[in-house]
Amino acid sequence: MPDPDLRVAVQPAEGGTRIELVGELDVATAPELRSRIREITSADGAAWIDCTELTFADSSGLDTLMRLAKALRAQDRRLVLTNVRPMVRRAMDVLQITELFELEETP
Repeated sequence: MPDPDLRVAVQPAEGGTRIELVGELDVATAPELRSRIREITSADGAAWIDCTELTFADSSGLDTLMRLAKALRAQDRRLVLTNVRPMVRRAMDVLQITELFELEETP
């Protein structure tokens, strides 16, 4: 049973797929995102992950994002993280993985 501390919404969008993460992406909740990777990688186009409401990510959660990015790159597709909060960005910086992602700020 997925931990209720993370909600993952996957929707088709023009040019690809939009994913919204709400809550905390950590060792307990990363399986919820992992369970959706096949759905994301089977779609066409880029994938945009809206991190506006992602309040926390630990190394397990960020590892899941790295695996998704790698799977999409293998398909010549983009993974773009939008509106990454400072706390999550700091975790990415500490783990030295920031350069593995495209980061964008959207209004």
